[in-house]
Amino acid sequence: MEIGTKIALVALGITVLSNIISIVMYSSKQTTALEVLKISFEDFKKGMEKNFEDFKTEIKEKIKESRLHTDEHIKRLEEKQDKHNSVIERMAIVEQSVKSAHHRNDDVIIRLQNLERKVH
Repeated sequence: MEIGTKIALVALGITVLSNIISIVMYSSKQTTALEVLKISFEDFKKGMEKNFEDFKTEIKEKIKESRLHTDEHIKRLEEKQDKHNSVIERMAIVEQSVKSAHHRNDDVIIRLQNLERKVH
């Protein structure tokens, strides 16, 4: 084999070897990039899960506070309703008593009128 052919074969071998090295390096970079991307995604996922848990906790606290305020308002309304019902019950008793007093008053008036007739 001639020297020129040998040089060409060596050059071709070097080129093939350099391409193989480039492919290996590119593949390793891609693998590294995928690993970095995977790690970044996992970190993002953990952060989002924490944010979601914090959000759930905050919502639960707000619901609990709202429930307490609602319970307080309901209790106050029930107390007002009880007072109102008590007034209604007492008014019914007063009305009955007034009605009875009017009947007694009417009876007294009738007796007075009868006495006045007898006297005259």
